[in-house]
Amino acid sequence: MTRFACLVSTCALLVACGDEPPDAELDASPGVDAGLDDFTAEERALLATLSPLPPVPPDPTNAFADEPGAARLGQMLFFDKSYSGALVVGDDGTNHGLGQVGETGKVSCHSCHAAGSGAMDDRRSQPNHVSLGTAWGTRNAHGLVNSSYYRWTNWGGRFDSQWSLPLAVAEGGATMRSTRLQIAHLLYAKYRAEYDAVFPVPLDPALDPGAADAARFPPSGKPKASASDPDGPWELMAPADRDIVNRIFVNYGKALAAYTRQLVSRGAPLDRYLAGDLDAITPGAKRGLRTFLAHCVACHGGPMLADDQFHALGVPQVGTGVPAVDLGRYQDLPALLASPFNSDGVWSDDRATGRLAGLAQVDAQRGQFRTKSLRGVASSRPYMHAGQLATLRDVVAFYNAGGGEVADGVVKDPRIRPLGLTGTEENDLVELLMMLDGEPVPATWLVDLSR
Repeated sequence: MTRFACLVSTCALLVACGDEPPDAELDASPGVDAGLDDFTAEERALLATLSPLPPVPPDPTNAFADEPGAARLGQMLFFDKSYSGALVVGDDGTNHGLGQVGETGKVSCHSCHAAGSGAMDDRRSQPNHVSLGTAWGTRNAHGLVNSSYYRWTNWGGRFDSQWSLPLAVAEGGATMRSTRLQIAHLLYAKYRAEYDAVFPVPLDPALDPGAADAARFPPSGKPKASASDPDGPWELMAPADRDIVNRIFVNYGKALAAYTRQLVSRGAPLDRYLAGDLDAITPGAKRGLRTFLAHCVACHGGPMLADDQFHALGVPQVGTGVPAVDLGRYQDLPALLASPFNSDGVWSDDRATGRLAGLAQVDAQRGQFRTKSLRGVASSRPYMHAGQLATLRDVVAFYNAGGGEVADGVVKDPRIRPLGLTGTEENDLVELLMMLDGEPVPATWLVDLSR
């Protein structure tokens, strides 16, 4: 059986994101240099599907996705801390907390997606497991570079558009702990000109605290979590005013998504190699590429090196702050389907995409997490959905062993089974993974423009 035929036998290397230096101590493996002509015709045809990275796909649910003004406004909002709520977990001297318990205005999007290496990965997770915003989360924050290529956003696919994710992040109790009313007031007070230049309906003058009818828009508020909870400021507003704020809130998310679409990295050494520069990757990486075709490409194929699907791997729920149970896709799907901000909802600019067609929660989704792109993987540790594995060597060893043990009710993907790789093959595969970091995001998009 050819290596091409073997590619469907095993899925490997679903990884997470963080931001620490890669396995820099790895030396280039000795061996005979190889070129593309040393691959079979079938292998070369498969390699041609891995590169180059195409343009960012359109998002018809966001009419402002490619508006330059929306992207610049999104950049301002990405770095702005002022609208975040009170910290529940503070700095204890070791956890990289963002301030002291009870302090406000300490968290921005950038806090969990910092631009240290240009990868915009989580740098606040200490000791490198789940991420820390206003409180400890349950998973490790994804990197944002190239994230606009994904169909599903978040580890469990909780969102089906990039603009709907920041809405939940902004109001999340462990992330920013803000409210949609706070965001509406922020946009009026600090970014009114930029907002009105992009969006067709200008901000309501009643958002000015000094306006005669300012009481229509309380300073803070969001929908209550449960129907049994008492009504709050949000529920006491007129329905038409709630619609005004929801539209502003949605536009906030669409501006951030327009910004995220600018965070693209191409031109990795592997891309240069596949374009004909035979010296772009090391001999060990070239050998690792054959191992990759035989064992990994079934789930890490295409230009993003990811299938955008969900798989159960048996990654153990261990580590500081990691919850005992996380059912992944099964856990996240009901919230997606119920969300007023999904692609079928009234706030979507195209409700006929069919992204949610036929989706339903089923037992087979238990313990499944979305395949992480391997682009930028060398500078994005720790790995897996809650940062359970520290290095690329740990990841390769995990898959070589056939993944982990699954919890009751979880069915491991049948392609996750022992690979039988030798130590040299493991090293070569790690070496290949170190060849997947692309060029930095243009520096202009990493500048803090907040006020």
